[in-house]
Amino acid sequence: MARLTGTKLAKPCAQPPYNVWAKQPNIKALVDKQYQLACPNRGRVDCNILRNIQYKLYNEMVSDKEKIIWRKQAIEEGKAAIAEWEENLARPPATDPESRQQLVFVSPFGYI
Repeated sequence: MARLTGTKLAKPCAQPPYNVWAKQPNIKALVDKQYQLACPNRGRVDCNILRNIQYKLYNEMVSDKEKIIWRKQAIEEGKAAIAEWEENLARPPATDPESRQQLVFVSPFGYI
């Protein structure tokens, strides 16, 4: 059913402020550099190590006043994601044949 409505089943939640802060291009490059130093031979990304690096850099580089700003921005982004999710959930299901056919292809039984 989620395929027909175009929504995810899981309700989105607000990200921690350090994740929002780490999305900036210059900070992302710094985090990537630190991650490569911590895990030079890893093929897959270890989310725990990446989160710890982001958190450590956030606490070292961001002042208390800036942390309040990043916290507010994280809350605003979370509210926007929830509003978009609720809007998509309230929208009626797609009725065009392409959407229905896509659902049939995804269904494990081949039918609805």
